Amino acid sequence: MPEHCSQTPRKPTTERGMKRRDALIDAAHKLFLERGYGQVSVNDIVAEAGGSLSTLYRHFGNKEGLFQAMIERRSHHLYDALSAERVDELPVEEALQRLGVTLLAKVTDCETLGIYREVVSENPRQPEIGRIFYAAGPGRVRQALADYLERQMQAERLPAADAMELAGIFLGSILGELHLIQLLQLQSPPSRAAIESRVSRCVALFVGGLRYAER
Repeated sequence: MPEHCSQTPRKPTTERGMKRRDALIDAAHKLFLERGYGQVSVNDIVAEAGGSLSTLYRHFGNKEGLFQAMIERRSHHLYDALSAERVDELPVEEALQRLGVTLLAKVTDCETLGIYREVVSENPRQPEIGRIFYAAGPGRVRQALADYLERQMQAERLPAADAMELAGIFLGSILGELHLIQLLQLQSPPSRAAIESRVSRCVALFVGGLRYAER
């Protein structure tokens, strides 16, 4: 079966199938970081994980689908943080603090930074990888935050505004120059205390600014 073969992905329904799927994602993650996305073939991934090409194509459709699944798995806890049951019952500041700390800790860890660098390096040659990365990771988190903010506006806990734009503003303030500094390896990773302190200031400015503008 050729490398570019594409099928409609099907999620496994058995524990054995889930383990095989996870093994393929783990192998892809390892090889993409070691060699670069463009230098890794589906045959390389199957050789690393075991199994067969037919299993890879059945679960992911193609290499791009496998990359998407890898990014979705790494960002699912961020998405879940804003869609979990009862999250809307928390004070807005607490919900945003939880998201911000989780996000900043994740995007400044070595593996996530490696993925960012690989996407930026590979995107000029394979633009599709950038689209997949954004949709499965940062874009998905931004949409989840926008949905959360929209629910808070409807409940009159926040003033009405463009929720998607506000989500981008909040996430941008959290990441800011700190993410770029880490991408360029100019400083050591921030401590947990530094992350919590930065996020706390961003949350206060964001929520306070919204409520002040309403007056």
